[in-house]
Amino acid sequence: MGRTKLLLAIALTASVSALNVAVSAETGRIKRNPPDAAEAERIASDIAMNDGLLRKGDIVVTDRGFFVFRGVAADGYTFEFSPVPNPVSVPKSIR
Repeated sequence: MGRTKLLLAIALTASVSALNVAVSAETGRIKRNPPDAAEAERIASDIAMNDGLLRKGDIVVTDRGFFVFRGVAADGYTFEFSPVPNPVSVPKSIR
């Protein structure tokens, strides 16, 4: 009797899974292609520049270069950044 219940449970699970696949295929969800490398870099940069945990002096590396976080602008909403020269491209004599 235990084996019959197990087989019945497996069959029920398989049929529910198949039903879920059929329903999701019928809903017509829009499937987006994954972003290309440039778009992924832009998205990652936007996420980093809008991070609510940033503190004054934090350096953020983006697809557009290095930026230091200066704080929240006067409007209380916008973050202010200043560009920082790339430390790798600066000659050692200046460092």
